[in-house]
Amino acid sequence: MDPKSIFSELKDEIESGELAPGSVLKQESIAERFGVSRQPVRQALDRLLGSGLAVRRPDRSLAVAILSVREATELCEVRAILEVAALEQSVPGLQPSALRKAERLNDELFAEYDPSRILELDQQFHLALYSGCKNTRLLKTIGDLRRESRRATLHQERGAQERIDFFEEHAAIVAACARRDFDAAAQYLRCHLTQTTARLLSVPTKDHS
Repeated sequence: MDPKSIFSELKDEIESGELAPGSVLKQESIAERFGVSRQPVRQALDRLLGSGLAVRRPDRSLAVAILSVREATELCEVRAILEVAALEQSVPGLQPSALRKAERLNDELFAEYDPSRILELDQQFHLALYSGCKNTRLLKTIGDLRRESRRATLHQERGAQERIDFFEEHAAIVAACARRDFDAAAQYLRCHLTQTTARLLSVPTKDHS
């Protein structure tokens, strides 16, 4: 297995959250896992380091990078801009079946406790609301950003009140879309993404209502 393939495999595992932030990346273990010598593993880890997905610790070992406050905030800001744009293009042609699907997914989200499944349902929920958007490049970029966010949110625990807030924020977006009230839907979506990031970082936010 060559360094590029090892890098791609590890990159996918980091971005999917399978390799949690802070996980130590041991050359020996990775080499044994892929059945290769340390040389291609070392090259793959150097690429992870250069891409920002890994960091060097004080003891010189490498670990999966933890998304910083600045990075998480920037992700939220960019996602808000792009996802509101996708919603704006989607709302006029959004089918009733898509709204029903979003409502069903939100109900499933509220009843789900597995972190990985929650993220899958959340992505499906938002994609259902953006299904009227025909800009495939925009949707792909949103998907890439959501994938990058996943490594920070997969291991986040949600309390009872947080689950209720998450459900109600989603419900408000769906209701506004059903009324074809884009301004309200956009406001609810921006607030939802901001609150999601704030919960992740455990910092207070201003009331956007």
